[in-house]
Amino acid sequence: MILRSSEPLTLALSALLVLGCRKESTPPAPVAAPSASTAPDAKLVDRLAPGELEPSTSQVFGFEVPKNMDVQGAFLEVAYLVGPVTPEALANYVRDRVEVDRVEIGAASTVFSRAHIKRGAPEKLYDLVVSPGAGPLTKLEIRDVTPLPANPPGMTQADRWRQAGRKPDGTPLKMEEFK
Repeated sequence: MILRSSEPLTLALSALLVLGCRKESTPPAPVAAPSASTAPDAKLVDRLAPGELEPSTSQVFGFEVPKNMDVQGAFLEVAYLVGPVTPEALANYVRDRVEVDRVEIGAASTVFSRAHIKRGAPEKLYDLVVSPGAGPLTKLEIRDVTPLPANPPGMTQADRWRQAGRKPDGTPLKMEEFK
């Protein structure tokens, strides 16, 4: 074998490189265990699970209306919402936003009886009914079922009529008669 003048130099440099790169490796630093706030089962605030509904900025009785749902009617004691969401997703959305002792799950609807809306008035009770609508739509009915206060003792029949805004014969009171 005939060596050229640059080949011994190349071999020597290659050997130095191999020896120079050979270092004892240090073990990797231990990784800290995830804290309770980063545990995989902890619910993340900025992420939605697949099929989970997102709240919108509108409210009915303190209940945040889900995005993709429209308020069809809102009155003093009842509100109707409808939208292209699944009944299961809407029932789970409602469950997260109310405090309730009893939930009736049936084939036709899910009923949250005598529930308190977490962001609503604490003294109010509501029945919330989730049911499938026409086609891909789902309906939500929110009905105020708060019991009316009892009449104070000694209240006369005329006082009851007056409280209802009427005269004892049933005709409406005029504004000046409310005094």
